[in-house]
Amino acid sequence: MIKKFVVVLKYLGVTSGVLMGVISCENDFRNVGVNIVDNNIFSTDSYISEVKAYSRDIERNQTNTLEYYLLGVQKDEIFGKLETSIVSQLSLPETNPDFGTNAVIDTVIIDIPYLAILDGTQTGIDGNNVPKFVLDSIWSTGDKSFQLNVFELGTYLSNLDPEDPTEIKKYYSDDNFFKTNPNSPLYSSLFTPNPNDTMLLVKRFKYPNYPDLLVKEVYQVDSIKKTILSPSIKITLDNNEIKTIFQDNSEGSEFASNANFQHFFRGLYFEALENNSENASLLTLKMTDATMNIYYSNDVEVDEAEDEDLDGNDITGEENVIVRKPNSFTFPLSGVKANLYARDYSESTVESFTDNPNQTIGEEKIFVQGAAGTDAIIELFGEDANSNDIPDELEILRGKNWLVNDAQLIFYIDSDNITNWTPERLYIYNLGKEEEEDTQLIDALPQSLGNLEGTLQRNTEGNPEKYIFHITEFISEIIESDSELDLYNLGLKVYSIYDLPNQQITTDTILKKYNTNPKGLVLKGNFPSSEENRIKLVIYYSEKN
Repeated sequence: MIKKFVVVLKYLGVTSGVLMGVISCENDFRNVGVNIVDNNIFSTDSYISEVKAYSRDIERNQTNTLEYYLLGVQKDEIFGKLETSIVSQLSLPETNPDFGTNAVIDTVIIDIPYLAILDGTQTGIDGNNVPKFVLDSIWSTGDKSFQLNVFELGTYLSNLDPEDPTEIKKYYSDDNFFKTNPNSPLYSSLFTPNPNDTMLLVKRFKYPNYPDLLVKEVYQVDSIKKTILSPSIKITLDNNEIKTIFQDNSEGSEFASNANFQHFFRGLYFEALENNSENASLLTLKMTDATMNIYYSNDVEVDEAEDEDLDGNDITGEENVIVRKPNSFTFPLSGVKANLYARDYSESTVESFTDNPNQTIGEEKIFVQGAAGTDAIIELFGEDANSNDIPDELEILRGKNWLVNDAQLIFYIDSDNITNWTPERLYIYNLGKEEEEDTQLIDALPQSLGNLEGTLQRNTEGNPEKYIFHITEFISEIIESDSELDLYNLGLKVYSIYDLPNQQITTDTILKKYNTNPKGLVLKGNFPSSEENRIKLVIYYSEKN
């Protein structure tokens, strides 16, 4: 009753007579997430509840049906090494693509757009001003390079779950995928991100010299650029391999439908490996716009104009002249995609805190990192000495009959271990008994009056300081005197764009198992209790005088 009337009071300003009638229902106190002023009827105060916390290793995340994927290597002393790879299907541009007469594959390019921001102009090679781009969502050290290999994928990527064809198949970051020819990559080289890579030069070759690499004769060079100028990764594949796989089979049943094609050519495997211990670069990529482009030339018959000599035989105006024509086929990297995360914690700070965390008293430091890294386990309200499945402190609080105005769970950053990857937001959730049962806190749901927050707060010097979660609805529900809710531990993770529940669906309570945010940080733990910046729960409440 109080909950409903205080909301009305906040927005409509009801009379004091109505408020007195509400107060008479003191047994119905419930949280409203609204500050109640201190007056002769209510008094306000705060209460600090100690929290126990420790880190746990996340074995895997779901990594398909995403918009953004990770590619590259990240490494530091705190969290160790992360290598991320991508597998992806291709789709046909058309069924049985016709390469034409005497077709020669000139260049095969995989084009993957960077996430980039236009930052004014810069002087180009020719002295003119050209757009200047800055790469967004990139984490790098040293000369930013890593070893990039591209293979033909040997594992068929099914869109539907074989065990239940009515469901979309889930792929995880620790799945195993095979390479068709593991010793013969389509591409293998050191890769360094380049914000100036906005244009491609394609050399066009004559026939019949090709495919004799020693006597290839160029008949023209094309500058390939996008309609909207922006930088992209350009990976050059082996022409002869693509000729054997694509051109030589294009008229057969393998290319008669997209389904046939994806069974025949199962996709590409982008493998990122550490180059050396000093260099690393990790990119977030929007793979929905990625393509494989086969640039080729073929013979066509044309009629020359009276003053044209297209075949270079010093005769103009001829009919049915054979000339070379530049063409291309674009194969979108569409269909099923998945990310692979390979972690190595050896010789890292986090290793000892996740191998054997102290679950009895908690830890002094808490490690949180996304992309199948580490989460934190948060235990509220202490021990259950009488073994009745209700923590002793919670039993005491349920007898208080408080009106909770705000409940803040506060996490301070360990200033001695600030990383270069401090996330702008963390996320907190209900930890289920099983992995697939993790759920949203009520404060994150659209029907809640609370404001979960969890964004990074900085001190007066501008340095990262803390995160505050407002879990008012959750705490109010759990400390009600007649509450029958089970108290589960909370989980703390690096925020991912896939975490928030669907605001249009009030029953969307299941936490999604995605996390493509590789950032991480070290938080202060729950002891010693004398540490002012330890993890704690602060409850601001009102009670009837």
